[in-house]
Amino acid sequence: MTSDRGDFFGLTLDLRRQASLADHICSNIHQEGCFRHLSLNAVKFAQACRDGDLWRVLAQADCLSADGMGIVWAARLLGLAVPERVTGIDLMESLLPRFEAAGYSVFLLGARDDVLHRVQARLRRDFPELIIAGGHHGYDPDDSKLAEKVRASGADVVFVALPSPRKDAFVVNYGPKTGCRFIMGVGGAFDVLAGDIRRAPAMMQRCGLEFAWRIAMAPRTMGPRYGRGLWRFAGGIIPAILRAWAGRFYRAAGWVVTVGFAIWLVLTPADASGQVVLPPPEIEAAEANASQIMQFLTDQLSENDTVEIDDTVDALIARLLGRDVVTSEGNLGPEDFRMVLLALDRVLALTQMLMPGGTGSFLMELIVMKAVLRVVAMYPEPMMREAMAAGTMPEISRRFFDAGYRAQAVVSETTDNTSPGSISKPPQPFLPIRFSTYYRQWDPAATQSWNTSLTEERADTDQSDWIEQPSVSPR
Repeated sequence: MTSDRGDFFGLTLDLRRQASLADHICSNIHQEGCFRHLSLNAVKFAQACRDGDLWRVLAQADCLSADGMGIVWAARLLGLAVPERVTGIDLMESLLPRFEAAGYSVFLLGARDDVLHRVQARLRRDFPELIIAGGHHGYDPDDSKLAEKVRASGADVVFVALPSPRKDAFVVNYGPKTGCRFIMGVGGAFDVLAGDIRRAPAMMQRCGLEFAWRIAMAPRTMGPRYGRGLWRFAGGIIPAILRAWAGRFYRAAGWVVTVGFAIWLVLTPADASGQVVLPPPEIEAAEANASQIMQFLTDQLSENDTVEIDDTVDALIARLLGRDVVTSEGNLGPEDFRMVLLALDRVLALTQMLMPGGTGSFLMELIVMKAVLRVVAMYPEPMMREAMAAGTMPEISRRFFDAGYRAQAVVSETTDNTSPGSISKPPQPFLPIRFSTYYRQWDPAATQSWNTSLTEERADTDQSDWIEQPSVSPR
């Protein structure tokens, strides 16, 4: 027989409802072999944790149902979908009318002889067509002898009302020797059916308080039993439940972080270098400006024999800003600053693509470099420092300035070795230019000017004091 099952600390717990389990038992009872059913409650689980033989017996049962609400609650907290508790007496009462209709014979094993007589009388009254093959009290210590009595009766079904753990061991170890097709442990069901013990009210059963009723009915015997058993059960189950829920929490937190990060990546337009990707309209405008600037610079370099670098840079920036004259520093707004740098970045890219190496490429890159420095000087220093530290400047800012500027820009002014009462010097707005490899004789922070005329007649002059320039692109 097969069923829906779940692992409960190494024991296979049946997850079906009582009616579904009863139907399954009746529909498969004609198959070969003996189907062995046991019930599990909190006290028995705690006992099995200390008794290896009982644990092996429970593990070998063909069907193990959750008898107590403690098992049901613990299994649910561990993720097992246990729909309801299935007690031995409830399952027995559900099976009896089915066995009566199917014509299966039953054998009653356990309790006292007088209790057995009253149980048989009630069953004949409630189920007149039920075949009772026989019964035997549970005070015979020889389990093999009891198994022979059951076999001699030829019963199809055996209800075992022996005390636990003897009952569980008999069902598993001697069930096949009885010759029956279905055997189950029913605990104190015979005493209830005989009228010697009253079950807890239905409300207490539904609330999982039947154990409290049993303690109230027999406090001297049931009180210590349930007290020790439930304490041990809680001590073993609660830590496992906490570990399971901690694992679920960490997995859920991991999923939340992963999904949140994925959403952030989707919603945040960032490129691989960490800079903010500009909207397509701004990129298109920069591309258009770059083409015009390339034409402008080409005309400037081709028409004039002598190129004044600073004048060309001023004209270039004025053209980019749409002004006639570039006047003061520190008056450039954020949008103009970003658009100018983006346009210069496109100009540099076009220069590297169309004019790889040579004097023309060198002059164009020199002009672009000077223009970048001039634009950065026009941008208010606190705003520039914040933009560069955040990495939101266009890519060209990384081509000319050391990446270490971000760290330098956010260093507190108190870290400077200044005397008390003196005003600390803010970080320099410019870092060593990456062209310093080729212009190491020049100091960008010094007052020296690069406003030098570059003419074709320089080859005829004395070049001993001149800077040696490379013949390749200074990038």
